[in-house]
Amino acid sequence: MAEQKPNNNQQLYYAGIAAIVIVVLIALWLLLAKDDEQEPAINLLPPAITEPVTPQPETEPEQDTLEPDTTEPSPEQVTEPGVTEAVAEPEVALPVLDESDAEVKQRLLALNWRSGLAGLFVTEEMLRNFVVQTDNIAQGQLATGHRLLRPLEQKFALGEGDPMQLNESSFARYQPYIQLIESVPAEQMLALFNRYEPLLQQAYAELGYPDELFKHKLIAAIDVLLETPEVSYPLTLERPSVVYVFADPAIEQLPAPQKQMLRLGPDNQQRFKAVLQRYKQLLQ
Repeated sequence: MAEQKPNNNQQLYYAGIAAIVIVVLIALWLLLAKDDEQEPAINLLPPAITEPVTPQPETEPEQDTLEPDTTEPSPEQVTEPGVTEAVAEPEVALPVLDESDAEVKQRLLALNWRSGLAGLFVTEEMLRNFVVQTDNIAQGQLATGHRLLRPLEQKFALGEGDPMQLNESSFARYQPYIQLIESVPAEQMLALFNRYEPLLQQAYAELGYPDELFKHKLIAAIDVLLETPEVSYPLTLERPSVVYVFADPAIEQLPAPQKQMLRLGPDNQQRFKAVLQRYKQLLQ
């Protein structure tokens, strides 16, 4: 437990990185708070006060030039709206984990997502679901019942006479998800993630990891997705029962998250890997 305190400022996540629900983890990702980046403006105040306190030069002109400097750092300048917001934001108390959805939803949807796509987010149990999906993906699995995004509206289907393989119409179904995760810079999501790191750590402890850092599991999940092998398309399918499977046994034996990556199609997969790689660079 003592190790978690110094890592509080190191938990740069999305989550993430931020998973495409049903498909992949937005590694990122889904967690949100505002930047507090104007502390240097506050640090200007002490020098401005101390310089006039020591006006001991012998010549009066130098004293005259110091007095105007005393009036420049006026309270009005120190209390500019931008500075006030930067000071006040960290003072907002975190909600408890069980009641965090309202705030997380508000801050998440306030980001500049691509028009019409923010409705894809599932806004219930957001932090816990993100932790569960991350943990499962890191283990090569996909968790059902813990969605981060709404499921695909269009189901995969092959028309009569179509070859038994993934096709462009199947890949196109994932376009909204790829556009969604590309629309907000990773830096914004990771900065937001810092606010909710204690709650994510709490949710991770609930899964049975009281002494492990969630950040490490997040990076492991990203690595699983990035390690999806390069394959040659089209990919042939088989349907021995109700569901389609990959005809190539080597592909069918891949971890579930990597098979989902392959279902995105070559272009979508490369775009998603680029986002994941950016998150990993920032996390490290």
